[in-house]
Amino acid sequence: MSDPITSADTIITAVEYSLWAVGALVLWHVQFSAAARARRNAPSPLAPWVITHTHFFRMAFCVVAAAWGAQFIVSHLSNRTLGEAAVDGDLWQLVVGVSLQLGLLAGVAVACALPRSMETLPEPPPPSPRCLHPFLAAVATCLIALPVITLLGYAWKSILQLCGLETPEQQMVDIFRQADSPEKIILLVGLAVVVAPLTEEIIFRVGLFRYLRTRVPRWIALLAPSAVFALLHSNAVAFVPLFALGTLFSLAYERTGRISVSIMAHGLFNLHTILLIMAGVTS
Repeated sequence: MSDPITSADTIITAVEYSLWAVGALVLWHVQFSAAARARRNAPSPLAPWVITHTHFFRMAFCVVAAAWGAQFIVSHLSNRTLGEAAVDGDLWQLVVGVSLQLGLLAGVAVACALPRSMETLPEPPPPSPRCLHPFLAAVATCLIALPVITLLGYAWKSILQLCGLETPEQQMVDIFRQADSPEKIILLVGLAVVVAPLTEEIIFRVGLFRYLRTRVPRWIALLAPSAVFALLHSNAVAFVPLFALGTLFSLAYERTGRISVSIMAHGLFNLHTILLIMAGVTS
């Protein structure tokens, strides 16, 4: 009779390899098929963001100030208010993470309420027709990301190890692996699958990428938000995979013109990572 643990590991490995294979096929279809070549020459459905530089930087200031303010408030709460989080380091990190994300969302709300000052941009080309339902496009984006990010992650981690550098996991991954209560797990899942994708895609894709896209060379517009996105996670091992992931999300947003696609793809990718952690697989 086979060991149940070994059997489960075999199933998980088979599922992962299958997902990578499907992702590679989807990537080939998106990049190299005849339909992909035809779509590549069609204009993007993502319209330019008609906004002045001054107004954009006002909005950015609101977002940064709100995020800092939320962190400041949480750091000055009393132990009585914080409760268990005052003595539980992992729970405290969760509180800090949630407050940061909510602060960013509050900043976005304030920024959107500012009186708008417009600039004149060239008339955009007619948008190309959308081919996929947003959810299907999000699933396709997530499937493409799985083999790409996994291979880049292994390669980058190997390079760091060859250089004699430490390769610690992301703090939130470690916290999730050590979560010892349903409340912590629910909070982590909600933060990783819902709150963080919504916040980060609005800021980095709708905000930074869309603003830069019609004002600087396209490669800068793609890479700059991805670099900031990766740097803010404060983990050297995760930098290259997160940089590539951010670029894929920007491409998905540009290709479809719908931010819901990158938000859902981001959430699905994080959910996949969580399921691997729960299965005991190192992400």
